[in-house]
Amino acid sequence: MLLHSPPASRFTRRIAFGLRPGEAPPVDPMQWAAERLASPEPMAIRDRHGRPRQDLPPWVELKQDQQQAMAWFESHLTAEQKLREDLRMTPRESSLQLRRDRIGVPFRQVEHWKEVQARASTAVTGDSPVFEKFWHFWTNHFMVAPPNQNVDTLIGPCQRMLREHMSGSYRDMLWHAVTHPAMLLYLDNNRSTGPHSRIGKRRAGRESINENLGRELLELFTLSPRAGYSQTDVEQATLILTGWRVHVPGRAANIHAEPGTFFDADRHEPGIQQVLGRNYSDEGSGSRKLRDLITDLAHHPATAAHLARKLCVCFIDDNPPAAAIAHVQQRFLACEGNLREVHMAVIEMVWRHIDTTRKLSTPESWLMQWHTMTGSGLPAGSAGLGFPPGQPRRDTTQMLRDLGQALPWCPQPDGWPIRSADWISKELLDRRVRHALMVADSLWRQGEISEASVMAMADRELFRHNLTHGMVREALSQGQIVRALALLMVSPELLWS
Repeated sequence: MLLHSPPASRFTRRIAFGLRPGEAPPVDPMQWAAERLASPEPMAIRDRHGRPRQDLPPWVELKQDQQQAMAWFESHLTAEQKLREDLRMTPRESSLQLRRDRIGVPFRQVEHWKEVQARASTAVTGDSPVFEKFWHFWTNHFMVAPPNQNVDTLIGPCQRMLREHMSGSYRDMLWHAVTHPAMLLYLDNNRSTGPHSRIGKRRAGRESINENLGRELLELFTLSPRAGYSQTDVEQATLILTGWRVHVPGRAANIHAEPGTFFDADRHEPGIQQVLGRNYSDEGSGSRKLRDLITDLAHHPATAAHLARKLCVCFIDDNPPAAAIAHVQQRFLACEGNLREVHMAVIEMVWRHIDTTRKLSTPESWLMQWHTMTGSGLPAGSAGLGFPPGQPRRDTTQMLRDLGQALPWCPQPDGWPIRSADWISKELLDRRVRHALMVADSLWRQGEISEASVMAMADRELFRHNLTHGMVREALSQGQIVRALALLMVSPELLWS
């Protein structure tokens, strides 16, 4: 394997998004990483200087608590209902525009833009990029995506909830992820009804169970199929999950619960369920069964093995060293899933194996790397909000879609690919080249790059005797600043870390 850039620089791109202009590679990479893993800043839609933006209308603000999120979700449902009624009297040629104005812009386009913009701008301008990189991993692990069940407005709040548990235990993160309203809706658990529950018996044939969440709980979030669980285990976990539902404010007046997740005993399958040979009973409360199951799964050795392998594939190599996986797995078990300890174990292994492993940046990480390393601001506008005068009509969500990772529209519940091999194709690499030329030209026209800044970046990121360094230097000698920056950003050294 040929490695043509200094290990400390590669390390900052592997576990974060690279170094900012003028920032030197860390002398002590582990200390650098530890400092940028701790004390994350609150999520916000930030300007290029890292300040929360003040120019956005109130309805574009991030919903910071569950009550706000559920109220906005109810507004979406109400708008959908009103739209269906109005479409009956709307000419066919006007219906698409009406749907776009009522639903498409406020509850989808702008909703996704603000969450992606907050995610990207916090990563690029915040002081905890290592924390952000691990948060991106967990939002992918606990995938929630549109358009199922109109969860668009709940995706951001669900993902930001994970941040609150990244310094705690995996058990707590797992519990809050599985029982979040977005997850219950996305994986169709909201109406899952036990056949022997009160409502199941009363509405026989009209209510049923849904295995989606029970299956993903075992397959994706904890054990993985390597553990050898059975279809019966999936079915029993599904029965334990029955009755965990979502209460939307202003609806179902007979439900006396706070907006958000609640346990509906009338839909829960009574009796004893058995998963992996352990019995879970109704003794005390039916809701206790899920708490006990979550605890057991979070502490299961197979869960530690699954998460250790997945973290190592994501951060180290498609085929990570067995010693690295074992180190992370042992740390997970020893600290009972304390995620800060687990993250540090991963970081230790990344640095230990930095010279013998490599990872291709995902489109999102590569885009964040672009803006971090050049110090350039993310596009400020969205098609639903308007654009500042003279700014090209593009936004962060559009750029990610063009690059092949259209956040938050992940097509499958197992998340975006974490293997480098899955992001390598002529089409996807061609998109990066075209994007590099477009953005480099835009930065040059706006006066945000210069011959000196591009050369300084090349000197820092590359060994000076290699081919890419020579090509960048030659392009700059000919006054081709745009070409030089594009060559650098799509070079093997900066695509891989």
